[in-house]
Amino acid sequence: MNTKHRTILLAVLIAGMLALAGCADIDTNDDSGDQLANETGMDTSDIEATDGESYYYEVAVTESNQQNLVRENPPFEMDSSLERQNLIDRYQYLNDQNNQHHVYMLGNDGTVISYFVAQGKVSSVNSKLTNDKQIVEIKGAGFRGGAGAGAYGPNYRLVESPQMDGSYGENGDSIFFFTTSGEYVEWNGKYLVSEEPMDINTPISLQQQVDGDGDEDE
Repeated sequence: MNTKHRTILLAVLIAGMLALAGCADIDTNDDSGDQLANETGMDTSDIEATDGESYYYEVAVTESNQQNLVRENPPFEMDSSLERQNLIDRYQYLNDQNNQHHVYMLGNDGTVISYFVAQGKVSSVNSKLTNDKQIVEIKGAGFRGGAGAGAYGPNYRLVESPQMDGSYGENGDSIFFFTTSGEYVEWNGKYLVSEEPMDINTPISLQQQVDGDGDEDE
């Protein structure tokens, strides 16, 4: 980590610590919630009360109940996770360029508009090779000391990074892939992807009118 990155991280940590310290100055009432607890017969004596009416009372009740449930039914340690294994298997499978996928472009009514065989992975147009955000210094701006406003030093903000072609913005909500013959296909509608071909039979949804000579009508 270089000096500039250390400076940024230190500024963020200091600001967070000062913000928490400022929260500690809020006036609290240790007796809050006790009356409601007595009226309802709920024991919240082992829960640290803060300040505040029914909201904080319900927080204490919820915490007390959850603590009892955790004691009666404590969480357990899993030897393995099928969810994580599924993710591993999925990534390994999708990252194989030799895999082929049958891609069905669907209309809103579920009819098949078009069909392709993709070589490799079906990707999102919003996937990026580099980070889409960057931290930049706000020139001439700085924290003011005192009253929990933060330490002296520069201010930073998060801004959008340019994409690899130098442009900014989003690319829509589409998928893209390359066919087995190397053709590029992009689609922004509903779709179905399968490793094996699906037995899908739907009426033709797109038609083109032609005249007797086979030419497209104007």
